[in-house]
Amino acid sequence: MLQSNLLRVRVAKGRTVRPVYAQLDARTLSLAERVVEAFKDGVGSRKGELEDRLRAFEDEGFDYRLVRGLSTLLERRCVFEADSTVVNPRDARIAVFEEASQAKAVNTEERERAIQSVATKMQIRPEALEKALWSDVDAELILRKFDSLELESLLRYYNLSLTQTLLFKSLRMDFAAAGNWKNIFRAMKRLGLMYSVERNDGGCTVSVDGPLSLFRMTDRYGTSMAKLLPRIVASEQWRIKADVLGRNKDRIYTFELDSGEAKGLIEDAAHEAVEAPGPYDSAVEERFAKSFNAYGSGWLLRREPEPLLAGRHILIPDFSFQKRGMKVYLEIVGFWTQEYLERKINKLAAITDVDMIVAVDESRACSKLQRLKGKLIYYTRNVPIKPVIEHLVTHERAVVEGEVETVKIRTMRLSGDLVSIEDIAREHGVSLEAVKRAVQNLDFEGYKRIGDHYVSNAKLIELVTKLSGLEKLSDALAAIEPYGIDPYQALEALGYTITWGGLDLQKSRIRKTSPR
Repeated sequence: MLQSNLLRVRVAKGRTVRPVYAQLDARTLSLAERVVEAFKDGVGSRKGELEDRLRAFEDEGFDYRLVRGLSTLLERRCVFEADSTVVNPRDARIAVFEEASQAKAVNTEERERAIQSVATKMQIRPEALEKALWSDVDAELILRKFDSLELESLLRYYNLSLTQTLLFKSLRMDFAAAGNWKNIFRAMKRLGLMYSVERNDGGCTVSVDGPLSLFRMTDRYGTSMAKLLPRIVASEQWRIKADVLGRNKDRIYTFELDSGEAKGLIEDAAHEAVEAPGPYDSAVEERFAKSFNAYGSGWLLRREPEPLLAGRHILIPDFSFQKRGMKVYLEIVGFWTQEYLERKINKLAAITDVDMIVAVDESRACSKLQRLKGKLIYYTRNVPIKPVIEHLVTHERAVVEGEVETVKIRTMRLSGDLVSIEDIAREHGVSLEAVKRAVQNLDFEGYKRIGDHYVSNAKLIELVTKLSGLEKLSDALAAIEPYGIDPYQALEALGYTITWGGLDLQKSRIRKTSPR
């Protein structure tokens, strides 16, 4: 985060505010390179000299807030020290001031005598004492070490800091993210942020109260809210929307940003000391994920999916299984304390309308677990794959059964010359399997089923006309191809048999054997 006077924003239509981000173009990269080089060359020099060199860039047409913002971020990667090892600068000043006061020194000569007297008492040379007097003043500090940064990373870091600075003035912030939820909620808890969660079709939206919506600890809370941003942008996908109070506190602006717009601009959050979460929380999780993915069930396994609402609390399951709109969750309960287990059970018991598998370490089984809803699996060292797969198969079967009944009770009408089973499934929002089962014994007036397609009688007459008189299989296949149906199934449905001439299609023949 930067000082508020370095914030650069642009207001559109009087209501929307947006930081003026540093673009990764040649001119801005050139400025960043020169700023970085100034710090590199400044190692061993006074801070005041470095600041003079940086100030010169402001006279070349660059926004001073950009130059100072970049400099501020790089300064945090520096080590400055007073250039004095013989005496503490503060002690030296006190001693000289006391000596000069007692001697009533009012001119240069009397000042020098005071310094000589103090130097003698401290057993150091007068030149060393003179040098030490103001060596701890900011401009006199010596740059001892500088940890450099890649140019593009510096600009992304700057853009992240600009966004944080803007959020420091927010009344509230709403955000959504894909993945990384545990890291985000751990950060919110540790930072002491006040939030609420609302579930929606796309997952959930988190609303965080901003620092200016509170009556106390504004600065501290604002800093905490700004520190949450790197956790959000570390997600695969994210979006934020914030209400920001204007400088004169007389207007509220809207700030919106998402991962698509910010791609390449603020995606690098490593410099805010984001704790990079490990791939898995435990070896049990890791072993289960590898085993399940190797099984090839057709279900997509996703780690740490979107949060689930558990009353007034949040639960982020360890895994979700996803397939064609279906979703089942898995929570693995391993090592725990009684207090932890009680909280976990209460959360799981409060979750409704989801299919949850709970895997519990068998050595920690207890009667309290009977309160849990959903499928309960016990494990010793590894979460067994078989009961999980069986539950997923049962879940899918139940969903398909319900879809079959849904399709059966609906009045289906076909239109067009060619309608696929897949088209029907898409129209009714059900699975392909459900439609196949539902239409097994159904006939549609004016259509004939060929494989996974229904073809209109008019189109079939046209096809029969084209096939009339053809004898070679290769010619028949060429005639059927434009119709978008399986040619062999079409020939069979129209009453043709094939006499194969080996593997050569040119030698293979077709013959009409039944008047279909």
